[in-house]
Amino acid sequence: MSERSIEHGAFVVDRVYDASSDRVFAAWSDPQAKARWFDGPEAEFELDFRVGGWERRRGTLPDGREYTFEALYRDIVPGRRIVYTYDMLLEGVRISVSVATAEFKPERDGTRLVFTEQGAFLDGHEIPARREQGMGSLLDSLGEWLQSSRSDCG
Repeated sequence: MSERSIEHGAFVVDRVYDASSDRVFAAWSDPQAKARWFDGPEAEFELDFRVGGWERRRGTLPDGREYTFEALYRDIVPGRRIVYTYDMLLEGVRISVSVATAEFKPERDGTRLVFTEQGAFLDGHEIPARREQGMGSLLDSLGEWLQSSRSDCG
């Protein structure tokens, strides 16, 4: 049997968007919107956005390995916060278990999104710094999507 280990980690990623809290929240809660900025349309994606609901996505990383994201929504306050737990699997092997929160705070004419994750990273498959970098990239994609969808609307 290979060596087993757990690395605990926590991080916060903070972004400010030129969009209302309701619009930024909707980018997380609307399945069509989230599919566009979170992983892109090529990933398999299901979303049941409600307390007790779930999110599942499966896709392929650039190196060809398959990943699976499985989340359970624990608390939702529309326009204000989302709390969920999730597992990440790589090639069918669980690599982490996390608690994540997304807080939506009005700021001037926009929204400050504060994303906090606390995770157990298993057996050296993933490290907190790499997850933090990945989440930062996803939140940058959200900002790009908010900008492009705003220009599409008007």
